[in-house]
Amino acid sequence: MEDEAIKQLTTLDGVGKSKAKLLYDAGFETIVSIKDAGVGEIAGIKGIGDKLAQRIKKSADESDIGETAEESVKEEKAEVIAVPGITITLDDETKRLMKVRKVQKGKKPNFRRTDSHKKKRVPESWRKPRGMHNKMRIGIRGKCALVQSGYGSPAAVRGLHPSGFEEMLVNNLKDLENIKVETQAARIASTVGMKKRIMMEEKAVELGLKVLNPIRRTS
Repeated sequence: MEDEAIKQLTTLDGVGKSKAKLLYDAGFETIVSIKDAGVGEIAGIKGIGDKLAQRIKKSADESDIGETAEESVKEEKAEVIAVPGITITLDDETKRLMKVRKVQKGKKPNFRRTDSHKKKRVPESWRKPRGMHNKMRIGIRGKCALVQSGYGSPAAVRGLHPSGFEEMLVNNLKDLENIKVETQAARIASTVGMKKRIMMEEKAVELGLKVLNPIRRTS
């Protein structure tokens, strides 16, 4: 199921296997699910910025893949659960910093490993350049950007979901009970199976918890 979903997602503009895996782990298993989502929701995934999110959303909207493609990668059908819209109240300063973070992320470059664009055997995942004559390490103009201070988000909102909630990874029902409803939201781990995931989502509704990666269900 996962391989089929990732294969479908890689047909989108700007999405390789690594980005497709990020989308899949965030709950976007099909192109149709991306069509139904907003740009802000896609941009909220760690590793995907605003510009890439816009490219992905535009590519998905232009795609002619319909509901039949979505059904082919679904593991099973489940009843639709009415989840109430859960929001968080943020103070003015936090709202301002969230806007600042969004602008900063839009300007943030993609940090790539030296020569990853030249050699197929070299992956794109970031590694600090250490060579004595490495042009990226020296900071020669025109080479890829280095990870350094100045690109980070404001400390007060660092790591927060675009909705304003603090993300908490959960693996079981007990983990849900330890979450603070007022400030935290649950992200169900990708290793959780479908049956257990449904139980956890139902429990979250009872507790009034926000789930950041709910199942895209069919009625």
